[in-house]
Amino acid sequence: MDSGHLRALKAGSWSKLICGASYQDTASIEPLSWVFTLAGVNCIDVCADPAVVAAAGRGIQRAGTPPPLLMVSLNDDTDPHFRKAHFDPQVCPPDCPRPCERVCPVAAISTAGVDAARCYGCGRCLEICPYQYITARTYVHRPAAVIELLHHQPIAALEIHTQTGHETSFAHLWRELQPWVHRLQVLAISCPDHPQVIPYLWNLYKIITPLPCALIWQADGRPMSGDIGAGTTWATIRLAQKILDQGPPGFVQLAGGTNQATWPLVQKLNLPVHGVAYGSYARKLLQPYLQNLDNADVLAAAVRTAQELIAPKKPDAGDWAFAAGLAPTVPG
Repeated sequence: MDSGHLRALKAGSWSKLICGASYQDTASIEPLSWVFTLAGVNCIDVCADPAVVAAAGRGIQRAGTPPPLLMVSLNDDTDPHFRKAHFDPQVCPPDCPRPCERVCPVAAISTAGVDAARCYGCGRCLEICPYQYITARTYVHRPAAVIELLHHQPIAALEIHTQTGHETSFAHLWRELQPWVHRLQVLAISCPDHPQVIPYLWNLYKIITPLPCALIWQADGRPMSGDIGAGTTWATIRLAQKILDQGPPGFVQLAGGTNQATWPLVQKLNLPVHGVAYGSYARKLLQPYLQNLDNADVLAAAVRTAQELIAPKKPDAGDWAFAAGLAPTVPG
C-alpha cells in the first residue's frame, strides 16, 4: 500500500468518498473524483462498472496530485446498496402529486420514469408513492465482472457488502476472488448492525485470514442517509463502538449516515475510529459546484468545501491543494 494511505489508517485520519455501489452518473462521478482528490481524500469507492471506474480515473488523473486508492464494491447476496428504483410512468395518474420527485436526492425521477444511472438505491421513493407503483430491482455483482476490472483497471481496493447470516455466500464469493486478492492494497468489509453482528464478523475474519493487505471493517450505520439530518450519524457511531470493543482485528471506519456532524461527535466521544467515509451527504454538498469547475474560483470553493468535510481527519489536505495550484485552506 502507498505509505501515505497506510499512515492515514494507522493515524485515524483515513477518509473516503463513496460514489455509491449502484451510482452510475459518470457526469457527476468524474468531477467529484477530481475535487475530492484535490482535497486529499484517501480512497474513492465506486460501483463495479467499467464506465464508472474510467470516469473516476479521469477525475483522479486530472487533479495531478497524489492519487487516492480506487475501490470497487460488490455484494455477496441481495443488499440495499445494490438496487434501482423502477416504475412504469404510463400507469401514473395524471393528477398524482408526484412526491417521489421531491424526495429523490439526485433528481433521478421525472415524468419519463427513473434515470437508472442516477438512482443509487436509497429507497426514499418506495414508501412515499401514494399508489405503491415504485419497486426496487435488486442485483448481485458477479465476481467475474470485478475480476475483469481488477485485471484491466488500476483498482487497488475492494469492498464487500454483506449482512449477518451470509456466511455461506460470503465464503463462496471469497473463494472466487482468492486468486486475485494479492492485487489488493485494501479490503473493506461493510456490514450493518445486528444483534449477532460481532460473532458474524469474527466468522468472516476466519474466512479471509491470512490476508495480504490492510483490512477495514466498515460500520454501515444507516445506509444512504447522511443528507437527511445530523442525527443519522449516531447509528454508525454505535456500531463502530461495538466493533472496536468486541470485533476482530482490523481498522474501523464509519459509514452510513455520515455527514457534517460525524467528526465532531467522534471527537466529543473520543472514539478511536480509523476513518470516515462520506457518501450521499458529500455528493449533495458538492453538487452545486460540479457544472462550473472550469472556473478557478468555483473549483477552489469546491475543494474548500470538500476539505471542510474531511479536513479534521486530513491535516495535510491543504498542502495537497497547494501543490495543485489552489490556495491552501487547512493548516499543515
